[in-house]
Amino acid sequence: MNSTNPYLTAKASARKKTDSPVALVCAIFAAATASSTVKMFSQGKTLAGVMGILIFAALATPIFRILRRAYRRACAHRIAGVLLPLTEESLTFERLGTVLSSGNALEQLQSLIGKGYLQNLRIDLENRTVGLYIPEGALVQWVCASCGAKNRARRGGPMRCKYCDQPRGQ
Repeated sequence: MNSTNPYLTAKASARKKTDSPVALVCAIFAAATASSTVKMFSQGKTLAGVMGILIFAALATPIFRILRRAYRRACAHRIAGVLLPLTEESLTFERLGTVLSSGNALEQLQSLIGKGYLQNLRIDLENRTVGLYIPEGALVQWVCASCGAKNRARRGGPMRCKYCDQPRGQ
C-alpha cells in the first residue's frame, strides 16, 4: 500500500504477525488473573490480591499497545486515503478539517506525522496551511477523451476529468 499512497510510511503499512497471538494469550491470562484476584480479595488475602492486580496490569499493557497501534494505523490509512485524490499543493486548516470531517484533524495529523505513520506532509502553523508533497512521478497527466481537456491526477487515485466529470478512457 505504501507504493500507491505517497502519504503512508512503511510503519503504517506493515502489520506485525505476532500481534493477534500475543493479544489473545495476554487476554486469556489477564482474565484468569482477574478472576483469581477477586477470589483472593474475597478470602482476605490482601497481599496476594495486590500482586494479582500488578500481574493484571502487566498483562493488559501489551493488549493496550497493540490496540493503540492498530488504531493509529487505521487513522493513518483513513487520512491518507482522503488526501490521495486531492490535487491541491496545500490545504488551509479549515479545509483540512472539512475534508477529514474532524474537529481535531490538525492535532491528529501532527501526532501521526510525529509517530512516523504519515509522510510527505508539512504543517505550516504561521500560514495555517498543510503542504501536500508528492514524489516525482506520482502525478499522471492525461487528456480527456470526451472534452479534450488536460487533466492531472495522482497515481492510484480516481481519474476523472475535472471539467466534464467523465472517468479516464471513456
